[in-house]
Amino acid sequence: MPTDHIGFQIRTLSNLISRKINQMVSEEEETLTAHQSWVLNYLTLNQDQDIMQRDIEKNFSIRRSTASHMLQLMEKNGYIQRISAPDDARMKKLIITEKGIKAHKRMKDRLHRFEDIFQSNISPENLQLLRRLLRQLEENIR
Repeated sequence: MPTDHIGFQIRTLSNLISRKINQMVSEEEETLTAHQSWVLNYLTLNQDQDIMQRDIEKNFSIRRSTASHMLQLMEKNGYIQRISAPDDARMKKLIITEKGIKAHKRMKDRLHRFEDIFQSNISPENLQLLRRLLRQLEENIR
């Protein structure tokens, strides 16, 4: 496959980002991955709402099986709790635990440092253009 394909380049960059963030996260939290850290961030920012697994699937564009496995591990490791929704016991509301909140606070600083490094030497105008282009690429494949 030609390496000048945009999809290939984005996939390669995504792998590099995941690898680097997983390395940074594991230095602080042995049992937490980059994706789990982003889920903790999402849960922290939305503590005032009822968040279900389907919300994680939608917001992170992941399959049900991927979300289910990740959330099971997060629950097993004490970062979240899953409790039955009052109106439908089949639905599980996701609650961040105290351990999850503390891990999120530690990871937040590391993720900000990563973003600073990742975006260094790129002008604000180019970052804005990149965000717009990435949104357009996402819309094109949805």
